[in-house]
Amino acid sequence: MNAPYDMPCRRRLAGLAAAALGLIASPSARADGAQVDTVYHPYVQPLERDLELRLVSEQNGRTRGDGQTWRLGYGQSFSPRGFAELYLIADRPAGEDLQVRAYELEARWQLTEQGQYAADWGLMGEFEHARDRDAQDFAATLLGERQWGRFVGTVNASLGYEWGDDVHDEVETGLALQGAYRYSPRLQPALEFHAGQDLRALGPALLGTERLGIGRKLHWEAGLAFGLDAASPDVTLRGKLEYEF
Repeated sequence: MNAPYDMPCRRRLAGLAAAALGLIASPSARADGAQVDTVYHPYVQPLERDLELRLVSEQNGRTRGDGQTWRLGYGQSFSPRGFAELYLIADRPAGEDLQVRAYELEARWQLTEQGQYAADWGLMGEFEHARDRDAQDFAATLLGERQWGRFVGTVNASLGYEWGDDVHDEVETGLALQGAYRYSPRLQPALEFHAGQDLRALGPALLGTERLGIGRKLHWEAGLAFGLDAASPDVTLRGKLEYEF
């Protein structure tokens, strides 16, 4: 790519990042019901398919009851830089049965080649539709990642909108930061920060990937986040298993 194109492209990407982070900091645009969850990376592998299971378990005796959220998804790439995934989302509040509450369609695009610029960039769109009430949510998330030797920094900055007869129409934002150390492909310790309305949480995580053969691997994540203010859950445990084939 020639130099005259590089500079405008960099300015546009920097502008997108600044705008998203500005919205996060704005008190007039705050996320509703934000949760600690996986941190996304801006990369897409051609011909990739996966099965994914995620768990978020909250414990809080002050402002929220204990509860779990499960996600089961199937995804595959639809172009060399595009990936889509469909999820079933189920909740289990404390003392109640697990029930499917929503469906979610997620699409992710890799915007830049890995190593093309100082940071790598991607964009993700998510549409969630509630199963038993009139509530929808759409969010766009800017994905950024930069490497310093074995250290990797990742940012997810999101802006969304929730609407429907059974919810208050509102703008939603979220921020997730992850700093990881690539000790080996099988083990990567990390530190994560998650923010949104009623959520400020910080804690450690472990990531790893086990190769199972040509074109097949199992990726796993486990994280523990501690609330930083009275509105946040006391402790959130998150886990993820992803089988790529």
